[in-house]
Amino acid sequence: MKKSLLALAVAAIAASTTASAATIYEKDGTSIDAYGRVMAVYYSQDYGNGNTDSNDGNFNSSSRLGFNFRSEINSWVAAVANVEWEMAAEEGDTSNRYTYVGADFGQFGLVKVGKFEDAVKYVIGPTDVFEDAGCNGLLNNDDRRSGMIMYSWSGYGVDVNASFGTAKDDQQVDGAFWAMDGLDKEKADIKASYALSVGYTSPAVLFGPISVKAGFGAAYFQTTSDYDGVVNDESAYWENAYDNYTQFAASISWGTLGQGIYTAAAFQMRNFEMLHNNAGMYGHGTGPAFSEYDVMGGEFVISYGFDNGVTLIAGYNLMGVDYDMEKGVTSTATFGIPCSEAKSSVIPVIAQWQVNPSIKVWAEARFDAGTDEEYAILTNDVYAHNDENVFALGAKYTF
Repeated sequence: MKKSLLALAVAAIAASTTASAATIYEKDGTSIDAYGRVMAVYYSQDYGNGNTDSNDGNFNSSSRLGFNFRSEINSWVAAVANVEWEMAAEEGDTSNRYTYVGADFGQFGLVKVGKFEDAVKYVIGPTDVFEDAGCNGLLNNDDRRSGMIMYSWSGYGVDVNASFGTAKDDQQVDGAFWAMDGLDKEKADIKASYALSVGYTSPAVLFGPISVKAGFGAAYFQTTSDYDGVVNDESAYWENAYDNYTQFAASISWGTLGQGIYTAAAFQMRNFEMLHNNAGMYGHGTGPAFSEYDVMGGEFVISYGFDNGVTLIAGYNLMGVDYDMEKGVTSTATFGIPCSEAKSSVIPVIAQWQVNPSIKVWAEARFDAGTDEEYAILTNDVYAHNDENVFALGAKYTF
């Protein structure tokens, strides 16, 4: 199957992570490609990524290792598989990012089953071009879930993705601020989910192709039939607080990242409905009650890539949360701060240099552009520091 222009653009964006994959085995139509990265980053105080609980400035190192497998079955179908791990420098801090098997039917599309993001992730990718400072206006960026099945087809500049998620426990759900699995936030038990996305990428117009994408998704949560049995168990209460969410996302981009001018914008909205109308934000009867809430955000980026490998990128990220407070219940949150809605507004910037196909160095910063103090409260994140100006310096080796 011929690659679409969109696929080529995505490959360019991902150049720093997987484009240098090396074939370590190839025989009789079967191949194994290895890829990965090793990186070290210095994060300033209050960055919130790789920092200690005290939010002091520090160096953080990590690595990734992945393998792509492919075996030709006949002239029209091949078996494919992928596995990828994230490994931090701290002992025991290793996690699986992707694991799937599938069948590539060439011009008739690809089917895969395993752990990965749903079809909406395809929509929000064009603005996810920073190392750490970006993606503060979108949900679904980290929703890698097990038990997924997805069909993808590309041709004539059109890309179509349809995914379905089966029942799985302790899955990542961006924006489910009150769902917790032990100390892990935004973890919930999924009953089922589905998503659909579609996009079109034009031939080059002036400085590059124009791509337009849109997607919709929804998920339903597992709940207990005996709610009265968990009202005195706070962890069980929150595990059973969510009913469902729905999400809409759209994006547009123009150009190819790292090759002259590139600009992109994305918008998303995810609505969460609670299972129990008396769900208190800070415990049973001790805080405001809400039946649903919206997490809405948008991002804009513009960049210029020079022929010497230097790329300059600037953006704007806006995320807002809006709770539908119950009638007759005060909307005063903890610490006596009245709030039912708040926003985070930041400006990320990065200057990066692709020294050669394997080595990249960068300097990145994130500037507050009017983040509300209540944002950390309504997102249940006491370590949220979007109202702080922060910076990072990093280097990455990929293979």
